[in-house]
Amino acid sequence: MSSPMKYCRYQKYQLKLLIKSIINKFVYIIISFFSMIVVDSFMGLVLLASLYHHYTATALETEPDPRDTRSSKTTVADINDIHIVHDTKKTILKPNRIYSKDELKLVASLNYYYSLYGIQIEEFKIKTKDNYYLDVWHLKHNTTTKNRKPILLIHGLLQSSGSFASSGKDSIAYYLHKQGYDVWLGNNRCGFKYDTWDPKYWDWDIKEMSEIDLLALMDFVNTKNNYSDKLTLIGHSQGTSEIFMALINNNSNIRDKIDNFIALSPACYPGPLITSDSIVMQILSTFIESSTIFGDRIFMEIMMTVRNLVVGQSFFSFICYAIFNYLFDWNDCLWDPNLRDRHFLFSPVYVSVKLMQWWLSNDLNKLTFKNTPELIYPEYESWFNKDPKKHNPNILLFVPKQDRLVDGERLINHFLHYESHINYKIWYIEEYSHLDVLWATDANKRISKPIVDFLKSNEKQ
Repeated sequence: MSSPMKYCRYQKYQLKLLIKSIINKFVYIIISFFSMIVVDSFMGLVLLASLYHHYTATALETEPDPRDTRSSKTTVADINDIHIVHDTKKTILKPNRIYSKDELKLVASLNYYYSLYGIQIEEFKIKTKDNYYLDVWHLKHNTTTKNRKPILLIHGLLQSSGSFASSGKDSIAYYLHKQGYDVWLGNNRCGFKYDTWDPKYWDWDIKEMSEIDLLALMDFVNTKNNYSDKLTLIGHSQGTSEIFMALINNNSNIRDKIDNFIALSPACYPGPLITSDSIVMQILSTFIESSTIFGDRIFMEIMMTVRNLVVGQSFFSFICYAIFNYLFDWNDCLWDPNLRDRHFLFSPVYVSVKLMQWWLSNDLNKLTFKNTPELIYPEYESWFNKDPKKHNPNILLFVPKQDRLVDGERLINHFLHYESHINYKIWYIEEYSHLDVLWATDANKRISKPIVDFLKSNEKQ
């Protein structure tokens, strides 16, 4: 065959590839546009329902919030070391802190608020072995005392680790810092910024967070701190999910690297809001696997687009609160009203559709939090070493009774029946809900102080 004919066929082949590429891109643009319309319309309906729910619930409220049992006495169960706690009086819980004008400003920066308290927050970026960048924030001490015990905190779904510190002087992070601990706030991928629109970049879920992000954060803290002993981990919600997953699978011998794990609103088993009660959750579960509707990259990017445009405005924080209140059935009755808007400066964050599929999917062929939690967190077998010669971390659980997003009682039953060989303690808090463990006005008394007491008691052993 002559060279001109070969060249002509090659040109035709290249032209076909080009046309095919153009068609594929055009189809992708059409699907993406359709997806954007559907998802944005869905979010608009959720927003309207949230606002309707907020204002009607407020206007029609005739009875006290059922969670408001704060005037009752403490009940302590003598067996199994479970403490049923609801002992704080209402007068203590009424917000009485006086705030300066600077404290009441809405600024999406922890450094801004903590500089008012004389604390510098160092900001780091670390690179994981699969090329993701993670934000790490460190509450720096003014003194150079060496050998401070490091504590790494890991946040929940759609949040950053700003959630541990947004209450300022009433926050867990501030309390631990003032108690002399070396406090590190770790953030999972992708945070408030992402690097590329490539679908491969968004091909991750909690497995990568547990196997890669968590260990990268731990290694970084150990490198910077040079503490001679093991780390303490504190997780909230999704943070507990990834830590328990790592402990069960003993990823990179993680059990030997930590001496304490504190789980706030631990998420190992789904609650009724995920399994049955919420219409919105059922819609999400039904369609989350549809790439036509939700795509295969960012979950509901519209949330982050709005955040990037108007974060720091009080109406944005209010809208975030109203939506989360409607979706997750919790409210702010135990929070300081002066700080509510501040809490939502540090959420939401970018997450992948694949991660939300892990949480919500109805696909029976997949391991998901909604349908097969007992295969991820085996309910009827021990998760930890039974050999007394092998190390197990000390476990402290804070389980809010009013939490309908996750099933904390199921986790309590697991520990009671299958983990008697390890050192654990469980606080079951009567009136707390999912976020109250972070943001209730008495969280320092109900959460932070018991954490410190637990850590100190273990140091003496």
